[in-house]
Amino acid sequence: MSITQNFTNQANPAIPLNIVAVSGGLNTPSKTESLVQNIVDELAQATPINVHFIKLSEIGPLLSGAIYRNQLPERVQNDLAAIEAADALIVGTPVYRASFTGLFKHLFDFVEQTALVDVPVLLAASGGSDRHALVLEHQLRPLFSFFQAQTLPIGVYATDKDFTPEYTVSSQQLRDRIVLAVARALPILEWAPAKGRRAQAIKEKSAQANQQLGINKQVEQAEILPSVAVPDLSSAEARLHPQTTQSSPKNHPSVA
Repeated sequence: MSITQNFTNQANPAIPLNIVAVSGGLNTPSKTESLVQNIVDELAQATPINVHFIKLSEIGPLLSGAIYRNQLPERVQNDLAAIEAADALIVGTPVYRASFTGLFKHLFDFVEQTALVDVPVLLAASGGSDRHALVLEHQLRPLFSFFQAQTLPIGVYATDKDFTPEYTVSSQQLRDRIVLAVARALPILEWAPAKGRRAQAIKEKSAQANQQLGINKQVEQAEILPSVAVPDLSSAEARLHPQTTQSSPKNHPSVA
């Protein structure tokens, strides 16, 4: 039994998490798709989830030449709306030229820039050797930090030797890493205050982005973006820095 099953049904099990998985692999089958699917399967053993799987191997050609989001086919617009409404993301990419694939980045160029604030993101990548393992830290984590998403503490990196020729996972070490990543993610996913309720809250953002968002438009972004999960940051700030009010003399008499 997977150790992540110990977490099953510990927090509001009736409400499944809306998970969007994104594979930047350009072939099918692929090691990256297999890696992301294995992470999704492990999470499904631990907690109820609904999964929307976006594969660049399928939609990649539909992104070609688009500069504005409203130039994209309806299928891709729906995928983008799913990303923006997700309770959590599982994203994976092959390593090409020491980074994520261009189409992977192109897809996220069309994501509304405030939609992923506080959204948990589990990072994954596959490469030819261990030399590319830091792609999680120096490429993927900064990308989702731009969105002010919550990148999860443990990512998963796999190499060619972790897979069979049919692209199934053959390495026990990789399986253990997947279990560790999901186990560390579960406490964050289970208490998420927006669990199952982001879709309606984010719907207007997605509709506006479909009409207005272009990757060559200059956008001014506030240092701290508004969160769908925590819509009123001022209340949280007030708890950290209570406003002082002028004391009444009768409540605090002066000492002679």
